[in-house]
Amino acid sequence: MLKLGNLIYQDTFLLDCDSLNGNNSWFKDYKSYLMNNEFKSFQIGIPFVQKNKLLDLVNEFIEYSNLNGSYFVYFNITNETKLSTIIENNQSEIINNKVFLLPDKNIKYSKLSIDFWDINLLGYEIYLLKCDGMKECQKNPNIINKLYQKGAKIGITGSKKHSFGFLHKRIIKQLVKEKLVNFWITETIFEKDYNYSKEIKMKLELI
Repeated sequence: MLKLGNLIYQDTFLLDCDSLNGNNSWFKDYKSYLMNNEFKSFQIGIPFVQKNKLLDLVNEFIEYSNLNGSYFVYFNITNETKLSTIIENNQSEIINNKVFLLPDKNIKYSKLSIDFWDINLLGYEIYLLKCDGMKECQKNPNIINKLYQKGAKIGITGSKKHSFGFLHKRIIKQLVKEKLVNFWITETIFEKDYNYSKEIKMKLELI
């Protein structure tokens, strides 16, 4: 039976407000997810504001996973965030000139794109995480194309937790067809979650 790990080179999972809880259940759930879907490689996104709290646990997970694992630090951004300031103030967190950003759901394209060209000219690559979580993209998927044209690398989940409405599958299929999706992000790792199998099925059908 075909598994996601046969189609996606590297799984990407974010530690964020949806996946973090007091008992760190992600540790066990994510290990099971990787094994069940036969991934050989993975990367975990750590929010900058919680790096000191989470880094040891993430390194422990990587060490004992028996897979090729790594982590990256990402920055939560809102309409008030100035991207150039993030880069200037956090050089030690930016590896290989890759800047990982998780946009707030209410962020506007007009605000987000202001600094894109200047940042690209300086040699940085912008990785936008969970673009399908942005309300503006859900209402107008063409915004994702505009972000891509500005030089951003686009990561989406495909999960109905971040729905494009009743045309959800058709829109995701079109994004894939137009090669606007640079990488997939795993949203649901808990096997008993209603969206777990739906998210996997979506990716298997479209990749």
